[in-house]
Amino acid sequence: MKTSQILATMLLISFGSVGAVAFTPGLPQIAEYFGVSTNITGFTVTWYLVGYTLGQLFYGPLTNYFGSRKTIIIGAIVEIIGATGCIASAPMHSFSILLISRTIMAIGAGSGLTLAFILTSKLADPDKNARIISLLTVSFAITPGLAVFAGGVLLEYFNWTSSFYLMCIYGLLILIIGITLPEVIQDKNNNALNPKIIAKNYLAQIKSLPVVLGGLLVGSGTCFVYTFAALAPFIAMDIMHMSTAQYGIYNFIPVVGMILGSLMASALGKTYSTTRMLKIGLTIASLGVIAIVAGVGLFPQNHLSLFAPMFVIYIGFSFVFGNSSALALSKASDKSNASAMLSFVNMGSAVVIVTILGFLNNSNILLLPILYIIFIIIGIICFNILVRHLKPGTI
Repeated sequence: MKTSQILATMLLISFGSVGAVAFTPGLPQIAEYFGVSTNITGFTVTWYLVGYTLGQLFYGPLTNYFGSRKTIIIGAIVEIIGATGCIASAPMHSFSILLISRTIMAIGAGSGLTLAFILTSKLADPDKNARIISLLTVSFAITPGLAVFAGGVLLEYFNWTSSFYLMCIYGLLILIIGITLPEVIQDKNNNALNPKIIAKNYLAQIKSLPVVLGGLLVGSGTCFVYTFAALAPFIAMDIMHMSTAQYGIYNFIPVVGMILGSLMASALGKTYSTTRMLKIGLTIASLGVIAIVAGVGLFPQNHLSLFAPMFVIYIGFSFVFGNSSALALSKASDKSNASAMLSFVNMGSAVVIVTILGFLNNSNILLLPILYIIFIIIGIICFNILVRHLKPGTI
């Protein structure tokens, strides 16, 4: 896989996550502009996640029918339409249109995650697949932070719609990538969009234990990320009495952990097997969970008791993200639909946890470690079943 292709795939895999957060600095302005409460404004995030998750199911069949290049272009066009709708909601003064447009944005941007897995599985050598996905994980660590920063800068000089202009530009960039990347689907299926065929293919993927378990294993890590994003601000500011500036600075600690972990996973992937890498990752993440349980239990006012363990956890799951995806897809004959289902299960896990968090007391400092214990146990169980299910020679 060429360096230019890796960079293009990094932009693809970050497409959805950038769209999810770039506008968030403008949430208070949006609430004031439309005259809605902050809780109602939060639906702009919830509905985006729902659209992003459901969007994963579209791109397996579309890729098999149109090929990878046209599918990337389709996703980019849908995202641009959604971003344009978000901009149009301002002069129309319609919060409903903003919500609908955010959902359309998410469906379009959702193409990036599925297509990134498809491209990597097709363009990279099998023994390098996990290492490249580990490099792609760096995008998850860097681009959301850069997107929030860019959204904040734009808000300083313009209004809340400026971030959606930014997403139109990102969509155009993805469209160009779709035109320039090589076609990886050589045998297109003219029946791929037949509803009965789609249902049959996805039913087959649901019955595929490696795909579902791989999605849940990746999803356990994704739940760590979204749970921290949802609960950490309340814990940091309401319980630890941190300022917003302090929170922003300390929040770079987990980000550095994910970047470092991704680079370590890529380097060690040259030496260790996929299974060994997953064992290392889950062990490191487990140590981080133990640290956060002890930290918030014994030192609830200490800022590092929250952020330092996240540094360790993110290092561990940087090993898990790429290797679990590679392991789950290693035996899949239909990599397009398998990648789509894996991404759906992964992001579906995030939607479920975000929905549950909406009904819980986010200021309870014990909620975070309790959920983290549950996530790591699920991850370990999925890993052990997955390894037992696959033949030893494949892992």
